[in-house]
Amino acid sequence: MIKWYKLFIFFSVSLLLVKCANQLPPPGGPIDRVPPEVLEVYPSNGTTNFNDDHLEITFSEYIDKMSIMNALFISPEIKNLGYDWSGTSVEITFDDTLQENTTYTVSIGSNIQDLNNKNNMARAVNFAFSTGPKLDVGKISGRVYDKDPNGVMIFAYMKTDTFANPLVAKPKNVSQVGDNGEFFFLGLANGIYRVFAVKEENNNRIYNIGEDMYGAPYTEITLTDSATTFNGMNYRLTKEDTTAPYISNVTMTDKNHILIEYSESIDSSRITNDNFIIVDSTTQKVTPTVHFFKPTQNKSEYYVTVADSLNEEGNHFVIAKNIFDRKGNEMVFDSYQFVISTAPDTLAPSFKKIETGFEKNKIDYKDPSFVMFFNDGITTENFKDAVSIKYKGKNYSFDVFKIDDASYRIKILNKLKPNKKLDLDIDSKLIRDTAGNQLDTVSTIHLETLSGREFSGVSGQIQLTDFDNNVVVVLDGTERKKRTYFTPMQDDQSYNFERVLPGNYLIWCFIDSDKNGKFNYGSVEPFEFSERFFSYPDTLELKARWPVGDVIITEELQ
Repeated sequence: MIKWYKLFIFFSVSLLLVKCANQLPPPGGPIDRVPPEVLEVYPSNGTTNFNDDHLEITFSEYIDKMSIMNALFISPEIKNLGYDWSGTSVEITFDDTLQENTTYTVSIGSNIQDLNNKNNMARAVNFAFSTGPKLDVGKISGRVYDKDPNGVMIFAYMKTDTFANPLVAKPKNVSQVGDNGEFFFLGLANGIYRVFAVKEENNNRIYNIGEDMYGAPYTEITLTDSATTFNGMNYRLTKEDTTAPYISNVTMTDKNHILIEYSESIDSSRITNDNFIIVDSTTQKVTPTVHFFKPTQNKSEYYVTVADSLNEEGNHFVIAKNIFDRKGNEMVFDSYQFVISTAPDTLAPSFKKIETGFEKNKIDYKDPSFVMFFNDGITTENFKDAVSIKYKGKNYSFDVFKIDDASYRIKILNKLKPNKKLDLDIDSKLIRDTAGNQLDTVSTIHLETLSGREFSGVSGQIQLTDFDNNVVVVLDGTERKKRTYFTPMQDDQSYNFERVLPGNYLIWCFIDSDKNGKFNYGSVEPFEFSERFFSYPDTLELKARWPVGDVIITEELQ
């Protein structure tokens, strides 16, 4: 009997294990790409006279429990929440007594993830209920236009005497953006609202300058009994930079070259070697710098050079003044001590490359210009003698515009035609660096003008109801080598982009209220409205010789 009993248990357990195993997906199956969804909520949207002590949400699949704790937003805030899971449902309990005659809105954010493959919800889900007989019915909706909008927070502040400051005050109403960039609020009370988009870095429901990206509204929103809905509150995101650059490191690489690393990319178009000096604090000797240039692809590294040898026994500092970053923040004065190098500079300056904006050293015959790059700062008094541009042996005239001491823009002054081959000759014997090094070579770079068949174009109409004529149309490339084109709207509300390089583009326009030709993102604090914009919903695939017409941008598409 004992043997039969043991055998029965063995087969029973084996059968149970087989059944449990069959509940798992087969190994090697397709990866779960399906985002979780909300199937049911309690209380249902629009419920009035609610007096229970919990909420309930049912999902389409098992959910990462931690993700809901960071992506559930209740307005007004309910504290001391508890989470009781049962399968794919979660019961959210609270000890707080709900406020009487108050509309509560619940936003189930898009950052909620499934358990299996961490797929985010495709969109946030909102619902509203009231503890009294009346439900606030105000609605605001819009969209965030960004390459990765999922998870962007939307903060709504209602005016009391004034508006709360987003730098220190958490919003009363919160929503979250999904994959398509769309968001909406439900259950808003009558009042005046400012609504911001914030891509948070630390999930504290506060806007942090310099850390979070933001989008400011183009207008305030007034909700009343007769105007309960506002659609089309759209945003473009940017990051605020109010910090001036500073020197983070200095390395003397040889007796003539000093590598300066900055905390961020600086605006080298506003800087020359005159912005830098070398000071020996021991002897009080001041050594001027000779060249300033950018040596590498690193956006924050720059070289200065000195002609005089520095005293090995001294204490040397780089002194920099009036250095701007690309946002216009100015570092008025900065210094950094460095160690002297006595290694000789024996490397002669040489030509590195040219950039024309086109492939295979082709240049535009209508705007024949290109940039020459050298591997070191060079003297320029003989530059025009060292460089020549020829077509069939004939010298062409050109102008030289210095970008820094190692890069120069060349603009050909002669009228050019399509499909013509030119030679760029560089006589290195006439080019030397700070240490006097030079090569004894002549290099020839072959250039060719475009055929004119490389371009595409876009044209269409702007159809808006409330605007002035200061509308700028923008064509934004979406590929790795990003290209952006601008053109003003014409008096007949048309626009036309010609000579656009092929690729995929997004097209949009903005009302240029300050008439500076640039989109104004506005500001959170001090508050400033952004400029209003409108986007065409589809990506345009532009092919060479196939311009696209009749692309209509209208507010109805927003």
